[in-house]
Amino acid sequence: MNFIEFWCFLAFITSSNLNEEGVAAAGDFRYLTGYAGPNQTGAHYQFTEYMPDLSMVQMDNTIESSCGFGFWVIYDAVNYDQLNNDTRCTTAPLGGCGNWASWCQNLGSSLRYAGSPYGLNDDYYSLYEGTNFRGKEFRGNTNAADLDDLDMAVSSLIVTGQSGWTFYTDVNFTGSNVCVFANVHASNGDIHLDYAMITHVDTLGVADNSIRSVARGCLSESVLGHPGGERRGQDASN
Repeated sequence: MNFIEFWCFLAFITSSNLNEEGVAAAGDFRYLTGYAGPNQTGAHYQFTEYMPDLSMVQMDNTIESSCGFGFWVIYDAVNYDQLNNDTRCTTAPLGGCGNWASWCQNLGSSLRYAGSPYGLNDDYYSLYEGTNFRGKEFRGNTNAADLDDLDMAVSSLIVTGQSGWTFYTDVNFTGSNVCVFANVHASNGDIHLDYAMITHVDTLGVADNSIRSVARGCLSESVLGHPGGERRGQDASN
């Protein structure tokens, strides 16, 4: 199947007040209200948690515009597109309200957020079974000596916050390794988000489906992100 990546940072209205009417958008609060019509009209539903099948709320292949806050990934299949479709759209993490790009409208069949459930810019990693953040997920904010069902099955990842994370090709923090820091900083007023989105892990210099453990801190000579370079001393403490 040909690779198709719909990279859709939705064009939200720029405003110092990100609140949707009736919704308080704080730095640690994420939500996505999807609308069946343009300009936030028509039937709508507010998501604050993962939704593996949008037909459960009568919104499958329906959403054309939204208001939101935080990273949300929208997939063109139920259960986060485990079948190697590689089609997904991503909302602007510090956006407000706006219409979705035409190729993203009426596409979504499942959605979930990326990053910490506790705070928007908390130190956190999310590992995914498929490229482009598809399929099963292993996520956390502490060391993981093994990855359970995603052992040797990681093809993409997202990190948030200011900590580095070191990913290893063997269990118990051994084998080849690479440190990943956030390489993008976004802000809106006093709200900040640092993140890196790695759609294909082989771009990190490790093989696809080779990651087997993860430690907090930058513990590798191979470093991605952080304009100041390697930050030793960020050890693997939980």
